[in-house]
Amino acid sequence: MNNMIVTLETIRYVSAIALCMALAALAIYGLYRNIKETAEDTVREELEQAIKEASKPVVKVEIQTKGKW
Repeated sequence: MNNMIVTLETIRYVSAIALCMALAALAIYGLYRNIKETAEDTVREELEQAIKEASKPVVKVEIQTKGKW
């Protein structure tokens, strides 16, 4: 009977450790997704800004002077 109690306590202990590891993995995955989404949003905004800047026309003005004043 004592052997069965030790076995059940061991199973309970191992189950508790597995649950803690699963919760930690879930928390880390949530942080990863949050960081990834933030990075994707930042890249998207920077890309949109670069496209806006690239689509603006470039006007070059040169002034030529003839002789001295």
